[in-house]
Amino acid sequence: MPPWVRLRWGPAPRTLAALALVLLVAVGLAGFHFWSVRPQAVSAPETVEAGASKVVEDPLRPGGASPAPRPAAGVPPSSSPSPGAAGRIVVDVSGKVHRPGVQSLPAGSRVADALRAAGGVRAGTDVTGLNRARVLM
Repeated sequence: MPPWVRLRWGPAPRTLAALALVLLVAVGLAGFHFWSVRPQAVSAPETVEAGASKVVEDPLRPGGASPAPRPAAGVPPSSSPSPGAAGRIVVDVSGKVHRPGVQSLPAGSRVADALRAAGGVRAGTDVTGLNRARVLM
């Protein structure tokens, strides 16, 4: 082919072959990447119930009935709290307080009570975003 035709008609055949090879490799890598990161289905373990669950009425459900709440797996149901723990709640108070650490408070205590038990907040501490009236659980 004469040189003026090659200049007029575009790149040389070797350049086109190299470009095609680069595009083929890029498409292959993109395909491999998208194929390898696809989500795979994982089966969830079966739930095990310790006893038969009873049905309670639920006014918010269309059918009106739903299974009764049951205790978490691995936690044996108890009829009474352990001795010495009745009426107490244990919280870990951390951050900008005078005495951070684990505090034992009466049941029904609030966040403000936990802060008071930890010696109060340090001077200059911003507690505007803290709900001090919330009941501890």
